[in-house]
Amino acid sequence: MAGRRQRRESGGFASRLREVIGIYGSASALAKAIERSEGAVRKWLRGESEPNVTDLRCVCEATRTSVEWLVTGRGEREALALGVREAASAYENATHKPLDYALLEGVIAAVDEELRRSSLALPSTKRSMLIVTLYDLSHERNQVDREAVARLVKLAG
Repeated sequence: MAGRRQRRESGGFASRLREVIGIYGSASALAKAIERSEGAVRKWLRGESEPNVTDLRCVCEATRTSVEWLVTGRGEREALALGVREAASAYENATHKPLDYALLEGVIAAVDEELRRSSLALPSTKRSMLIVTLYDLSHERNQVDREAVARLVKLAG
């Protein structure tokens, strides 16, 4: 049963990735843009494997796709993507909400729990990127998304 569920989830991810690549151009062009082999991208498309967190972020940045949509199928496909200068300017000019420490602690606890459950150990840079990504996803909903935590920890490992 778990095997079927995993294939169905992989198929969903692969299907969404295929949609993104169709809009972007080609698997070859995406592979070049994210500095990965075309073979790796084609494995993702066939559902034989999934990208790690770093590759997932690169795919989403290159294609202006929401991480949440690509991973779970929820939310809007298109992410609001700004260039570095525009992002820096927006950051400097925006009025920021204060960091939600309770939510951040919840994300960290969920990541730690999932890492223990999966018997994974991540380097601090990967763990930090994972926490930032999950905080951003959780902040939109104002709650920790346990399904996203499990999926992204799996991808990070």
